Amino acid sequence: MITKNEHLSGIQARIEELQNTITEKEAAIKERTRQFKDNLEAELSPVELVRSHPFEAAATTFVTGLLIARAVKGSRKSPNALSADCCVVKESCPSPNKSALNAIGLDILRSAKDLGFSYLQRYIDKKIR
Repeated sequence: MITKNEHLSGIQARIEELQNTITEKEAAIKERTRQFKDNLEAELSPVELVRSHPFEAAATTFVTGLLIARAVKGSRKSPNALSADCCVVKESCPSPNKSALNAIGLDILRSAKDLGFSYLQRYIDKKIR
């Protein structure tokens, strides 16, 4: 017949076993989470994305530059479409803010183009070697 102390010691042993199992599972989950985080960071890093998809990155950079330049410049009117009110000298001169925004937009467009082409050139150089 099993005594009360033997029954309690069996339960206590089972509790300790379960706590050890929980601790092991927790450590395994933490390790897998760290590994997943590292893999995700490596996969989604901008450098790796450009390396794996150079043409898409160059095209995206180019289109983004065009959209930014167009947004900064705004829509231009042709000289024939100007009304009589726009012929005043004061209104025909672009404002300093608009000129600055145009210059910034062009700089952004050129930078995006240069960045895209440099990535494309590196990619082609790696493929040739």
